[in-house]
Amino acid sequence: MDLSSYFLTLEYVLMASTFVALMLIFLYSYYGKEEQSTQKS
Repeated sequence: MDLSSYFLTLEYVLMASTFVALMLIFLYSYYGKEEQSTQKS
């Protein structure tokens, strides 16, 4: 495994983990607001 394929793999791993983190933040904010509104009423 040469150096360029190592960095390409590292780039894909970082992009995938960033995408997963953004999806989790979006889902947490969406469902968190929904739970707060149900608790208040």
